[in-house]
Formats: sequence, structure tokens, C-alpha cells
Amino acid sequence: MKLVAIFIRVLMAFLRLLAYGWAKALVDIWQNLCNIFTRWWARRQVPGRARKATDSKCIPINEPAFKHPDPLIYSQYDLMARGYAVTWDNPDIELRKGGAVVPSWEIIPATDYEIVARIWNGAPDAVAVGLPVIFSYLSFGVGVKINPIGATSVPRLGVKGGPDHPAFASITWKTPAAPGHYCILAFLAPTDDTNYNNNLGQENVLVGKATSPAQFTFQLGNQGDQEQDFRFEVDTYTIPQVPNCNPGRQRPLPPKSLALMNTIRPNVPTAHDRKNYPLPVGWVMDIQPSQPHLPPGGEMTITVKVTPPPGFIGSQPVNVHAFDGRGLAGGVTLYVEVS
Repeated sequence: MKLVAIFIRVLMAFLRLLAYGWAKALVDIWQNLCNIFTRWWARRQVPGRARKATDSKCIPINEPAFKHPDPLIYSQYDLMARGYAVTWDNPDIELRKGGAVVPSWEIIPATDYEIVARIWNGAPDAVAVGLPVIFSYLSFGVGVKINPIGATSVPRLGVKGGPDHPAFASITWKTPAAPGHYCILAFLAPTDDTNYNNNLGQENVLVGKATSPAQFTFQLGNQGDQEQDFRFEVDTYTIPQVPNCNPGRQRPLPPKSLALMNTIRPNVPTAHDRKNYPLPVGWVMDIQPSQPHLPPGGEMTITVKVTPPPGFIGSQPVNVHAFDGRGLAGGVTLYVEVS
């Protein structure tokens, strides 16, 4: 009986649709036709060329002839999101004193330095004019408070491979009076950009001497509005040397559209795959606490102890990446040196 009742309800609904559904659809079609005619008649009353203008005050430009620049800097967050290994020793950000390059770990308090950012353009057919560049710093670590330094602009960033490419932005920074290590941020703020994800570069480096186990500390902060659990991952990646150009080598074809570029994830080359840069055999790393938990606005000191194997001589980079529930939170690059 229950099945019969269900069948009867379905049948009645179908009959109602046949009886009244076509009438409602016909009314909707008539209303749409009336609206189209009303708009057409109103436009007919507008004189001359004004009738050819759009009704909208904002007109998106989708014409293929309209080109977009792609200002970019070595951006750890964008590269990591694409699956690439990264170093926090940023090749596009450096400190200078009297024109000479000063390593980030050798800066001293209350001293004027020149920060220089190297800026690239990924677009071969569109320049960026009057590109704003914003500099800031944070105490050495991950996710701690951002402190402004200042802003400048690049008058002209040329097309990829052309004149004025790469371009450079610089600003004077007086380091804080309090001793400690600080992380420099360079942020590009273009009005038009193909990819807004590659506009933030971070320089975050610390060097430790390891005649005995090298010990480092850095600050971990949670600037979000929710409590977060953090975890750490370690690798020894450094940017490899650029190979010599081979005229006979075929270059991969670029994506045909911006939509394809945003949906196709490139295969990560072997030289930039994090899986190929584990901590070498014999090295021991201890991070405490290993899985910290922080409330919103919370901050704590993370201690890293790196022990090289007996007999090691030289310098070994170690990248420590911090992740929270939202993804990559930041990182530091440590250099362990034994002479």
C-alpha cells in the first residue's frame, strides 16, 4: 500500500506539471520578451553614438590585445605551493653597507643598511610602470609581527629579457636598537598582474658555528584568529647553478591562456624537488617543541639543535619549514659551519 501511495503522489505531481508548468514557463518567456523590448525602445530614444555605449559603468577588458605584466620576486610561498623546494636565503634580497653586500646574519643593531630587491617580469609583452615595492621586517622567525620599513617604487620594469629587466628597488633601513635577528620582507603591489601569488619575498637566514652541536633559536608566532597546531619539515635544498644554454634543446610550449596556466601544475624538475634533499646521513636534528600549539596572537621560542657527523668540515644549509592547518606558515634557513 505504501508503494501505491508513493506512485499516486508522483503521478499527481506529473499531472500538475503538465497542467500548469507550461503556463508558468509561457509567462516567464513573455516577461523576458517585454524586458528586452523595453530596453531596446529606451536605447532607441538616446541620440547619436550614445546609444552604442554600454549600460554598465564597469567594463571588463577581455580583448586578447590587452596584455598583462607579471612582476615577481623569489617567493617562497608561491614556489612551495607549486611543489618546488625553497630556501629562505632569498637570492633577490640583499643588504648593503657602503655599497658592499653584508650577509643577513652579520647585521648589527641601530645601524643604517641599504636593502636592495631584484624584481623580475614574467611577461614577454607587457611592462610594469610605477611599480610600488613595500619593505618590512619581522623578528627572526615564523609568523611574528610585521613592522613597516617604508615603500618605494620602480619607474619601469621591462618585459622579460628586454631593457630595464630585471629592475631593482632599494630603501634605507636602520636596524632596531635591540640585538637579534630580523627577517626582511619585500612585497610588490602592482595595479595589474598575471599572478599576484609571487609578489612576496622573504629573507630569513641564521648561521651557527658547530665545533660542538650548533644550537639555534627562532620565534614562532600565530597571527591568525584561530588557534593552530604547527609541524616542521626539514630539507637541505640550495638553488642550483643555472645550466648553460643549449640552442638545440626544445623549450616547452607555454600555456595558451591564463586559465590553463592556473590549472596546470608543472612537473617539478629533479633539481628542485624537496624529496631529493633529505638531511645527510649522520646528521642529527632536534626541534623543540616539535609540534607546538599556539592560540591566536601567541608566540613562543623554538630551539633547533643540529649535530653534524664526526669529521665533517664545511658549511651545510638546513631549511626548516613550518606548517599550520592552513599550509605553509614560513621558515628559516640555517647554515651550520665547521672549520
